[in-house]
Formats: sequence, C-alpha cells, structure tokens
Amino acid sequence: MSPDPMHMTLREIQEKLSEKYELEVTPVNFGNKEIKLLQIKNLEEYVIKRVETDDIPTFDNPTEEVLYHLKHLPWWAKLWEPSFVLAYFLGNQPVVPGRRMLEIGAGLGFVGVYAALCGHDVTISDVEPDALLFARANALLNGLDNLEVISIDWSLPFDGMPYDVIFGSEVVYDRNTYDMLVNFLDSALKPDGTVFLAKNRDLKTPLFFMKLVERFRFKERVVRLKGSEEVIEVALYAIQKKPDSGTASR
Repeated sequence: MSPDPMHMTLREIQEKLSEKYELEVTPVNFGNKEIKLLQIKNLEEYVIKRVETDDIPTFDNPTEEVLYHLKHLPWWAKLWEPSFVLAYFLGNQPVVPGRRMLEIGAGLGFVGVYAALCGHDVTISDVEPDALLFARANALLNGLDNLEVISIDWSLPFDGMPYDVIFGSEVVYDRNTYDMLVNFLDSALKPDGTVFLAKNRDLKTPLFFMKLVERFRFKERVVRLKGSEEVIEVALYAIQKKPDSGTASR
C-alpha cells in the first residue's frame, strides 16, 4: 500500500522519494511570489536513462510509443508551459469564501500550491503515488501545512462532495481516459461550477471535446508565450455544465 502523504513529514517524504530519484529544491519566482519546488534533478537525463535501461515494448505506431512513455515515465514531474498559464489565471481570480477548488492530474502540484498561496481553498489530487508525495512536499515547503493532497482515480465512482472549481493542466493527452474524465467532471463538479483546463494548443484532442459537449459547454482562450526560440500557444478552457444536463447514468 502506498504511503499517505498527509500523514508524513517533509523529511519522511524526501527520504522516501530519494530512494528512487535524485532530488533538488528549486526556487521559482512567479507572480509576486517565490515558490520552493521539490523536483527530480536533471529530469530529462533521468528519463533518457530509463528509456535506455527499461524493457520497453516495440510499437508500430509512433503515437502509441509516445503515449506509453507518457504513462510509464515521470513526465508528470515536468513543469509544462500550460501550468504557468493556468496558475497565473487562477492567481488573478478573486478569493471567494467557501469556494472549494480541486486540482486534477497535479503532478508536482505547482498550480495548486500557487493558487493556495494566493488564498484559494484548494485540494490537490493525482493518481500517481510519487506525484502525491511531491505535491505534498511542495505544500509543506511553502508553509501550506493544511493543503490537502489526495489520490483520485477517474475510473472509480466519485463519492465526495462536489467542487465549485476543478482545474488541471495537460490532462487530456491520453484518449483512453476521455470517457472517464468526462464522467468524473460530471460527478465531481457542482451544477453551477466551472472547470478550467489548460493544454498546449499543438496537442490535438477533438475526440475529448466531442465527448465533453455531450454534457458541457466551453469557451477557449489562446495565450501566446514567447520563448527565446519559439512561440508556444496555450489553450485555456472554461467549461460548465449545460443547463439541462443532469449527472448522466453510468
């Protein structure tokens, strides 16, 4: 059984993770805050080593190979550009007393930690045990001792109290999860709640939106990030249930 990060100290979490990864704490200056972030040191080198040493299946389809690596390698530990866009957006939203927010597919928990530092009532979730440990460590590193970090599996029925806001970055890369994700959002979101999702616009996900619009409506906003060598377009989506949409039967 995986350890519950909520019952572990920061030192215990770091010791547990150091059995598998080389760690480093990096200060990230974002907005008007400095966030301390526990990360895998030299993540790309770690991934390359895993690819070279792990027993990887042979794929005829390049897309299947990419999805395999995304599922079995810790790319959840990378800070992707859409996370910064989503964090900035949430950090600029007014803090509403009693409004409960859930981060899904949190990875390191950067977005949720930043939103919590901005005053929001946030719960962080993921399904990967190591991601939960990193997220909880990052909450503790930033003085957020009461920030809840929980395991949520979209394939299982959601039986908790629905949230006012659900948000996630780069959570729609695997088409095999689309039905589960839409069902989860339908169950875990309040009728008048909002989902905010961010993704790289180059990632084409028409099937996800085909399934989503059966129960939800959405608006898209494109944010362009200028890097040193390229411009990255991030799509930010605001998603709400359709007025006549009840929770669909499973």
